[in-house]
Amino acid sequence: MAYGQTGTGKTYTVGRLGKDDPSERGIMVRALEHILSSMSFETDRVAISYLQLYLESVQDLLDPEKTNIPIVEDAKTGEISLPGASIVEIKDLEHVFHLLQIGEANRHAANTKMNTESSRSHAILIIHLQRSSRIKEENSSLSNDTHDIFPDDLPLVLKSKLLIVDLAGSERIDKSGSEGHMIEEAKFINLSLTSLGKCINALAENSPHIPTRDSKLTRILRDSFGGTARTSLVVTIGPSSRHYSETSSTIMFGQRAMKVVNTIKLKEEVDYETLYKKVEREVDQLTSEMERQQKLMKNEKMQLDKKLKESEGSFHDLRMTSNIRIENLEKEKCQLESAVKTLMRDLEEERGQNNLLSEQIAELEKLVNENKQQQLENLSRMKIFTDTTKEHEKEMEELLRQLQEERRCSSSLKDRMSVLQQELCDAQSSTQLQESMAHELEKKLTKVTEEFTSQVQSLKEKISELISEKEVIYEELKSTQEKVQQEMLHRQGLEDQILRLKWSTSDICAEESKTSYGMVRSGSGLGNAAFVSKSGKIREALSGQRGTISKIFEEVGLPNVLALLKSEDLDVQIHAVKVVANLAAEDINQERIVEEGGLDALLSLLETSENTTIHRVTAGAVANLAMNGSNQGVIMNKGGARLLANVASKTEDPQTLRLVAGAIANLCGNEKLHLMLKRDGGIKALLGMVRSGHAEVIAQIARGIANFAKCESRVISQGQLNFPFVPQMFHSCFFSGELLQLQLETFSLVYSTAKC
Repeated sequence: MAYGQTGTGKTYTVGRLGKDDPSERGIMVRALEHILSSMSFETDRVAISYLQLYLESVQDLLDPEKTNIPIVEDAKTGEISLPGASIVEIKDLEHVFHLLQIGEANRHAANTKMNTESSRSHAILIIHLQRSSRIKEENSSLSNDTHDIFPDDLPLVLKSKLLIVDLAGSERIDKSGSEGHMIEEAKFINLSLTSLGKCINALAENSPHIPTRDSKLTRILRDSFGGTARTSLVVTIGPSSRHYSETSSTIMFGQRAMKVVNTIKLKEEVDYETLYKKVEREVDQLTSEMERQQKLMKNEKMQLDKKLKESEGSFHDLRMTSNIRIENLEKEKCQLESAVKTLMRDLEEERGQNNLLSEQIAELEKLVNENKQQQLENLSRMKIFTDTTKEHEKEMEELLRQLQEERRCSSSLKDRMSVLQQELCDAQSSTQLQESMAHELEKKLTKVTEEFTSQVQSLKEKISELISEKEVIYEELKSTQEKVQQEMLHRQGLEDQILRLKWSTSDICAEESKTSYGMVRSGSGLGNAAFVSKSGKIREALSGQRGTISKIFEEVGLPNVLALLKSEDLDVQIHAVKVVANLAAEDINQERIVEEGGLDALLSLLETSENTTIHRVTAGAVANLAMNGSNQGVIMNKGGARLLANVASKTEDPQTLRLVAGAIANLCGNEKLHLMLKRDGGIKALLGMVRSGHAEVIAQIARGIANFAKCESRVISQGQLNFPFVPQMFHSCFFSGELLQLQLETFSLVYSTAKC
């Protein structure tokens, strides 16, 4: 942590990149360089978060869209975390340079008299370190008791966190020359540094209470300067004697910080998730291996069955062929035996007839020789048949021998299958053992999950309590708004009474009749300024209100104010219309309001809203816009007179009727719009509002008739008026009774004025 006055070199010492010159590198780059050089990517993981505390709001420098990041404290362990902050894993030094350059580009800085690049926020670099380890390692720091609790190969995760803080410099406004928004920045900087000093003082004095919740900076750094951490403090001072008091207070801060004693503890966690994944992976491997063995055994069995069937088929074919051959040979043998018997019988007959046929001896001898020759041939044939039979017998023996070999192979395969079945049983038993271990792990995980669920439930209860507190605060706010609204109504009633008193003086009425062009602007900021009292107090109040509205307009902007006219909240709509009405009272704002679509939004409210307050305030805003001649034609073209006439026919509220009559009276001052006013019912509505009997409403009606008469007189002087046109203008407005008499008198006044 770097602490000191602004401009003394804190950012130079801590956050300088030194990309080209390693000797110029700051503590952030040097620390990350050392960590990367000594880490192993197989077991280690390094990630960083880069944040800034600006105007008491935690912002992400790596992702500028993430602002107002919450600070969460673990109720069980007390550990501080920042959910939502970017955590980027790094692999090399170039990646570090890139991330730090992004963070420095997004960090707030400004030019002051004491520093051309003064940091306007506290920068916090958080380095997350994680190393996977096992208890059975020689360098493990766990005690012997831990070996009794956990298995020898249980995976552990060693986690550490390094915070490098570049504090914004303390400054005095008279020396730094801060102005405007920079003063607010300096206030928040000095506030967080003061809170840090209070915490250091309390720790140095061993106070029972450490005010870490006074600032978000002290909440984030609570573990660093008062927890289980090793803390280093860099104190920077300036050489100028002009800053003697700042240098002295900085050194005293460092001396107090040296008295703080931290207790360093080692935090190790059992990586149950990794262990569960490993066991699950081993179970999957064994299951797949068992399925593979079963599939191989099945394939081998199918192949052996197929070979056995083929051997049986071939043996059956050979047997059938041999039987057929044997039958054929037996048939041939029978035929030969019958032939031999026939020959022997013929020989005996010839021998019996030898004496009788002596002359035929030679022939008989010849026949005998032939018979002998045939017998020899028959004998040779018999020998051939015998040899063939022996060959067939040999083939049968060979087939029998092959069949015996096949049977021996089948028996060996059966033995092998029994062995494989035994191995399968062993694998199933080991799988059951692993499943039991996995079941135990699941029980442990279930227990951890239940604890986590209980923690989540407690958090939900806290959230519900916060929501109930929020509802109570909202109810209080709503009651306060109602009280403010009642006060505003009371104030408006008082202002109406003042206006009635002012109207009772004939001198002011005479003076105001000469300047009856504009609309009366009431205390709420709506209406025409022609009938406002010339009292100094009221003018000061109006000028103060206009100044306030102008200030709001400059800070919020006209588009944002007009966007509020479409809000679903009725109170927001009313206040937005009031602001637009006050802005429309100034000539410089009227053109912008029309260009930005303010007139369309106001007319839409007149048409769609049913609220009397909305009608009253919106009619006042339209009346203010109608004071400008260029806006009058736009209002008429968009149906403004018709909408005002509809509002007048629906309401009995005298204030609403007064503002509607004032708006129509302003439109009567333009002779080009008289036909449109008659067509849209504007003049009829103006005269019809006499029914209210309210003095201010009748005053606005008279002002409208006067404006109309002036325009007609102007046209007469130019020789363009058609006198029958005036009765036609008011013909559709006539009713019966007292209103008819009043309208006839009004018409007579207008007609005589036009003649004059």
